[in-house]
Amino acid sequence: MYRAFQILDDTSGFDARHRRALRNRNHLSSSPFVSRRRKIVEEFGKILRASIAKGLIAGKAIALPALLIQGLILLIVCGYYFYPPARQIIEVAVNLKKEGGFFFSFFGTASIAVFAECLRAAFGDAESRRRLLPNCAYGFLIFGVLGILTDTFYILQKGLWSGLPSTLQVVAKVATDQFVWTVFFANPYQTLLYVFKDCGFNFESFAQRLNPFKIFYVKEMLAVLLTNWVFWIPTTAILYSLPIDLQFVISRLAIVIWILLLTSMTKK
Repeated sequence: MYRAFQILDDTSGFDARHRRALRNRNHLSSSPFVSRRRKIVEEFGKILRASIAKGLIAGKAIALPALLIQGLILLIVCGYYFYPPARQIIEVAVNLKKEGGFFFSFFGTASIAVFAECLRAAFGDAESRRRLLPNCAYGFLIFGVLGILTDTFYILQKGLWSGLPSTLQVVAKVATDQFVWTVFFANPYQTLLYVFKDCGFNFESFAQRLNPFKIFYVKEMLAVLLTNWVFWIPTTAILYSLPIDLQFVISRLAIVIWILLLTSMTKK
């Protein structure tokens, strides 16, 4: 009989401990810190899903012109390796870039932006055709300046990582490109200026779109940044692995696809 009561006491003790553990767990789960952390995780999940959805919509919108550019890239790569006249043409373009310096950086990249706008007008809606001239002029200026800054960055990066083995060089260059240059300059520069373009170059509409900036950053700039990483991380990894001559030509064609994506991503 005593043994039976002892077992009952042990059992009731276990139940009491179990209840206390449940109370502690419920208390922790309802604490402000845990609730805030859970809310942050849920919000980030929503932002991530929305960004992915926005990127997929943008990708679908530019699928046909992007496929044409990709086909052209494939032809250029094949021509470089298997068709000597094509390699000679590419080498001439690279020599012009070397001789032209930053002048060529500006006009070479600016002309790519104009080509992208013309391509968008050809495959896009009536509005893109109606605004073709101002969009071309704006893209010419924005990407011309970016061309000079980007080439300067690449020169600095080449000197910074030149002592590393080839594989580590590629990794270091991609990481610096995407997580330093892009995060702190290229993404804000392009997103803000293309949102301004989408606002019809109207400063009042632009200011309203940015307000409050925290929400704008999360919903628009972060979405563009994530899409940028999806597109440019594999692209830059391939580019940095190619011969210098091919890097120059293919990077310009990749910019065409990116401008089409950027325009779709920043369209309200």
